[in-house]
Formats: sequence, C-alpha cells, structure tokens
Amino acid sequence: MTLRNTFSIPTNPAAFHKFQKTVIPIFIAKGTLYGIPPLSLSDLSPKTIKWNGFVLACDTTSTKGPGATANRNEFQQEYSDDIAVILEDYLLNNPLVTGADRLTFLIHQMGGSKNTLSAPTSTILTRITYMEPFAHYFSFSDSVTGKMAKPKGVSFVELRYAISVSPPTSVDDCGNTVFMNKNKKKVQFTSIDEGKKAWYYGRYVNKNGDIGPWCAMFNAGII
Repeated sequence: MTLRNTFSIPTNPAAFHKFQKTVIPIFIAKGTLYGIPPLSLSDLSPKTIKWNGFVLACDTTSTKGPGATANRNEFQQEYSDDIAVILEDYLLNNPLVTGADRLTFLIHQMGGSKNTLSAPTSTILTRITYMEPFAHYFSFSDSVTGKMAKPKGVSFVELRYAISVSPPTSVDDCGNTVFMNKNKKKVQFTSIDEGKKAWYYGRYVNKNGDIGPWCAMFNAGII
C-alpha cells in the first residue's frame, strides 16, 4: 500500500468562496517560496476579481436573483479549474509547503496500491529561448534518452536559480525556486536585473515527490 497525495476543492458555492478567500492570499504571499510563477498569479488575479463580483451580485438585494446565481455558478468551474492547476502543478508534492498550508489547501494522503516509482536517475538538458524582454523560456530533454519526454513518473522539473553577475558556489546559494511542467516554462525578471545573469540548477521530481540529481549549473544573460 502506497500513500499518495491528492486534494479537494469544495463544490458548494459558499464553501468554495470561503476556500478561495483563504488560499489565494497564501498563493500571493508565498508564491516565490513555493515556486508559483508570477505569471500564473497575474493570470488568476482578474478571475478572482470577477468571482468576487459575482458573489457580491448574489448577495446584493438589487442584483441578486436567478440570473446572478446562474452567472456565479457558471463561472465557478472555470475559476476552480485555474486554482486546481496551481495546486496540482506547484503545491501537491512540493516539500516546501508547510503542514498548516497543506491543511488549508485541502491536500491529503490517499491510500491505494500502485506501481512503485523509483527516484529519477537522469537529469535535464536545457535550452533557453529569448522570446520577450526580461524573460527566459525553457525546453527540457532527458540526459539519458536525449528526448524531450520526461522519465516515467516524473511530474515536473524543479529549477533553482540566483541572479547575479558572478556564479554561485553551489545550488545552496540559489535562493529562487520555480517548478515547471509542460504549461509553465518561463522565468520572468524585471528591469533591475538587466545586464546580470541567471544561474540555474535543475532536477526532476516524480509524482511521489522523490527527487533526481541536480544537473550541472547553466546560465543565461538577462536582456
């Protein structure tokens, strides 16, 4: 019997509203620590505003009614799905998430038999592409197969990086962390980073949270 992590998002509108009011501020406050890409949070922000507007309409005497309720319920699934993407891609098996936050996110262990996954033994080969100012876009391939497909059971790539002119001495000196999957392959910088370099280490993390070896340090200029 192997224990796996899963999460649940309330479907009742009132319970869901309470849930999102609690988790969204944590996403924002601890986004950097937990490796949630800023773009994911900025994309979620207008949907949070839209949802709160629907809830307010349902609670206001002059606007509440079947139409307001239908609008809220129709949008709930879209908003819930976006929250679920962040939970699944960046928090579900993230060892940095505190126990208290795991409870808040409704992350829990699920019993069930499954094939045992070994920790990854290969690591990443990385290509960085410049597609816009102050941003690095990543594509990964496997160091053993040379293919872009991740090893069996791997959930995402963990990148740690430092922004500086000179390289860090080790991965321990890299204070920034981001978790990347097929939908999230961008690191965003600001104008104050221009002319510096981002120094990266990367490794695979499988669905059980087991980690592979760090790759050799690589870097790219910030322009």
